[in-house]
Amino acid sequence: MANEQASTATSNRLKLVLAWGFVGIPLAWGVIQTLVNAIKAFQ
Repeated sequence: MANEQASTATSNRLKLVLAWGFVGIPLAWGVIQTLVNAIKAFQ
C-alpha cells in the first residue's frame, strides 16, 4: 500500500510539473518579449 501511495504521489508531482511548464514557459516567453519591446520603445 505504501508503494502505491508513493507511485501516486510521483504521478501527481509529474502532472503538476508538466502543467506548470505548459503554462509557465509561454508566460515567461511573453513577459520577456514584452520587456524587450518596452526597452526598445523607451530608448
